Amino acid sequence: MAKIANETIEEVNARTSIVTLVGEYTRLEQRGSDWWGCCPFHNEKTPSFHVVPERNMYHCFGCGEGGGVIKFVMEMEKLSFVEAVETLAKKAGVEVRYEGGSTDNLPRKDDTRGKLVELYGRVAGTFHYLLMNTPQGEAVQKYLAARSVSGEIIESFNLGYAPQDRYWLHGFLTKKGYSREFLAQSGLFSKKYPEVAFFSNRLIFPIANRKGEIVAFGGRILEGDGPKYLNSGDLPQYRKGETLFAFDRALPEIRKSKKVIFCEGYMDVLAWHQAGVLNAVAPLGTAFTEQQAKMVRSFAETVYFSFDSDLAGQTATYKGILLCRKLQFNVQVLSIRNGKDPADILQNEGPEALKKLLDYSILDLDYLVMMAGTRFDTANPEGKARAVAFMFPYLEALESDIQRESTVQRLSTAFGITEKALLTDFHNRKQPQEARPAAERPAPVRTIKRTAELRAVLAVAANPEFFQVMRSRITSDDIEDADAKDLYIVLEDCYRNGAMSHESILANCRDEQMRGIITETIVGGEFAENARKVLEDAIVRIKRNALEKKRIRVLAGMSAISTGSVDDMLAISEMMAEKKSIDEELAKLKDTNE
Repeated sequence: MAKIANETIEEVNARTSIVTLVGEYTRLEQRGSDWWGCCPFHNEKTPSFHVVPERNMYHCFGCGEGGGVIKFVMEMEKLSFVEAVETLAKKAGVEVRYEGGSTDNLPRKDDTRGKLVELYGRVAGTFHYLLMNTPQGEAVQKYLAARSVSGEIIESFNLGYAPQDRYWLHGFLTKKGYSREFLAQSGLFSKKYPEVAFFSNRLIFPIANRKGEIVAFGGRILEGDGPKYLNSGDLPQYRKGETLFAFDRALPEIRKSKKVIFCEGYMDVLAWHQAGVLNAVAPLGTAFTEQQAKMVRSFAETVYFSFDSDLAGQTATYKGILLCRKLQFNVQVLSIRNGKDPADILQNEGPEALKKLLDYSILDLDYLVMMAGTRFDTANPEGKARAVAFMFPYLEALESDIQRESTVQRLSTAFGITEKALLTDFHNRKQPQEARPAAERPAPVRTIKRTAELRAVLAVAANPEFFQVMRSRITSDDIEDADAKDLYIVLEDCYRNGAMSHESILANCRDEQMRGIITETIVGGEFAENARKVLEDAIVRIKRNALEKKRIRVLAGMSAISTGSVDDMLAISEMMAEKKSIDEELAKLKDTNE
């Protein structure tokens, strides 16, 4: 099977800045020659994510994730190695070359993804044209004007109109050269009736990824029966649980303000942006997910929930608060009453009234206490118990004992119960670790010990130019430590393939823990200065240990021979010669070491 040429991988690494790349996903601050930020792979408030431009690598000292530019894109975008290289190559203007000159046997999932992104971009342009230049589109423009959506917002968000004729789009696209087979898997048409468009007679909201590429659509019904909103299903280029509407537009303001507003839907986002509040985003026809919250975790410290005030909106807010507290956000809730939403407020009261909602937001704890007070009759003991139990998940989600203690005091006052009683009930509901079934207990984590042998091989992994010296003097058979032996074999494979870059070493290392140790070693600069000495000392030690073991085996073999036959005497003679050779090598190593 053909694979990407090493020269292409090296060129992609050389022409991609790790600081620029990582900066698209998390906020970095420079300290000396290196950069630090909060890790995009796990939740933290104190930055432990270290980026070293000199080596074009990163390592998180919190969760252990690390690597180079290719590994970073693989993890963040959930791409294969080939797809990540191709993505970065396109961005850097690098021509992708393949060993063997053929790509026929390569898995080409990214081809389909790229073609779908291109298709959705073209269809979005077509829908926008139909909105702005057809009689049917004029009616939709009037609807938008009645909802106080300006022409600037229509253009900025590239809003569109899907025609009423459900067969029109298929005919239009086949005339443009798209095959029926490709259109059938595009998500734009009914699975049962491949020529029938999924969206028809609807206001269209193009959905973009963080790069601004159109990857899906949302559609609002204009008249007749059917769901009020339809959304594209999951596709190769789109996962609705991992995407936020308008995130690409909101990200600059989220970075600047360190705040984000989560809204109920498309029209609410448009309302906030029209009011000049540019950090508003929305989930996409699904419950608010942890992946969506994590998208903004590296850029925002405070979350505002702007969901509807009905029961469904309250439930969504409750779940969102718990999720965001576990991710260590500060959380505020906007008080929107009387069944209104941000779009209604913009339409009826104007942008200033909408902005005031932010000024009068309330803490999530106060919001939940109010919710519990309306849902449960706290005048009787049973109601109090249920109200307090309603708050337990919130208590569990808090990051510190100080926050939890303060919250317990607040709940005690709010519901008229003692802190002791509240804490007793809280602790009783938590299943102790030892009581869990064995299958539910976390698996023990394997510990990799940094033996002298492993340190030597790590020094070479950090400085691959030294591997030729190492392999000329010892082999993997000379190494006792299993982890060091495995890493040596990885280096040997890379050496034979002519791919001794850090990225290649990490790509060939299958042990996740070892990859973390490698990146920590490289990024931390542990062997930046004394790698050669560590290597020389370790080679002597490893070689001596191997020779001493060999000497013991020879002596044991000699002792096992008890007869005095000619063959036995010849064997003993050979063993004595071998022992003499080993002793001479050991003496040389001793002299070298001294």
